[in-house]
Amino acid sequence: MNQRGYLTPLARGIATTALLASSLGAQAAVITFDDPVLTGSAAPGVWYTDRYAPAGFGNGTLAGENVLKQSISAADGASSRPSAFAGAFYNTQGRKLDAPAATTRLSIDLWLDSSWTDSSRRYAGLWGTAFGDDGAVSAYPIVEYGMGELRLYNTITGAWIGSGVTPVLGDWVTLGIELVDGDWVYSIDGAQVGTSDGGASARIGNVILQGYNTTAGVGYDIHWDNLRFDGAAAVPAPSGLALAGLGLLLLGARRRRA
Repeated sequence: MNQRGYLTPLARGIATTALLASSLGAQAAVITFDDPVLTGSAAPGVWYTDRYAPAGFGNGTLAGENVLKQSISAADGASSRPSAFAGAFYNTQGRKLDAPAATTRLSIDLWLDSSWTDSSRRYAGLWGTAFGDDGAVSAYPIVEYGMGELRLYNTITGAWIGSGVTPVLGDWVTLGIELVDGDWVYSIDGAQVGTSDGGASARIGNVILQGYNTTAGVGYDIHWDNLRFDGAAAVPAPSGLALAGLGLLLLGARRRRA
């Protein structure tokens, strides 16, 4: 059993306020996937295609809980895709969402499915697109479950780094990426597991949730929950609500989920 986030009616209202304030650079925002997931062209609040659209990406349930369900289809393997998308580059299939202003940290819960036992495959990854102060893309920090391990991406060398955390299939895990003093800090279940040079990165501009297909094609589902954005900027709180304490309030409202 893994400790998971539960929003009471009060905390849900606070989270809604945070999301409304996020365009102004609020400190924290949480998406629980209880509301409809919007997909389409790039726009605020819309999940848009990165590389190649997964076969499914929308609201789902797992053990009675509302989650985001991302589906990879064997029909979208490299040998079955249109010729313009036949390259291995398009085996990475996901959607991305623009982050609130001044975001420097992402985290999300990932269900490690008990069927993910093939150590030659990648299954699910949390990616960020980072930008420098000049507005140019600076890095793609990644933490994922693939090749039989929870691993991290060195954005400078392009090498993968083992997290040292033994994955427990059939359970939830929380993946985290944070920009701290110019470095990427990766976490698993809230514990720091590795770092990487952040280069010229100043903020995280969007989050990408990736699945991974193959040449022949594979089919499986990925379940995500509790996507959280945190940022360094503080703004006046709407209706007198102190957003500076929002993160503590949200973290204090917890439930146990299977």
